[in-house]
Amino acid sequence: MHETTSSSSTAAIILAAGSSSRMGEGRHKLQLPLGNRAVLLHGLDAALASQARPIIIVLGHQADQVRILLANYSIHTITIAENPNYMQGMSTSIRVGIQALIDSNDAILRAPTDSALILLGDQPLITQQIIDTLIATRRDTGKRIVTPLYQGKRSSPTLFDASLFPELMQLTGDEGGRRLLERYRADIATVEVGDAMASYDVDTWETYQQVLAEWQRRQEQEAEETS
Repeated sequence: MHETTSSSSTAAIILAAGSSSRMGEGRHKLQLPLGNRAVLLHGLDAALASQARPIIIVLGHQADQVRILLANYSIHTITIAENPNYMQGMSTSIRVGIQALIDSNDAILRAPTDSALILLGDQPLITQQIIDTLIATRRDTGKRIVTPLYQGKRSSPTLFDASLFPELMQLTGDEGGRRLLERYRADIATVEVGDAMASYDVDTWETYQQVLAEWQRRQEQEAEETS
């Protein structure tokens, strides 16, 4: 586990409130198994292994069941925030996450949080290395937005400077930070990740099957390399 060495920190806000409407048959995508853990916990563990601090998880759909998944995580490790308006779109969860971050900074004496990564809870192949590279890129470039490119295509997670928090708080509907990316094109740094599977979200049963197959392939490859 890495601690940030600068006088300020980048928070991780994990959006885990969605209704999984595209998954079908009443499945909750974040609770689906991947190896010996639920989908949500893979991204959370990557964030915990990274330099990002604090870590805030925004819940909504089936929040009580998701809380059970998080029961083994200390309140000193993660902050859980609940979004009662999650059906009104992703923007409501971003606003809840930013507000929880502001509140936690006010309540706890810590290095100032000068930026935040917005992560999707259904990207289980995201890695500590991707998260730390985005944070390092912001420090190296001074850009206010840092976003990864997966084989040339922009995806999540996206890092936003704290100066953009007021505008994130003004988002509406089901938009993420796309409006800000369009508004501040000259202030964006990009990082080519190369691993396109890391950008896959588990929105549908089909993409879940693809992620599951890739996960199993990677486990087999690791087993071969260590044998």
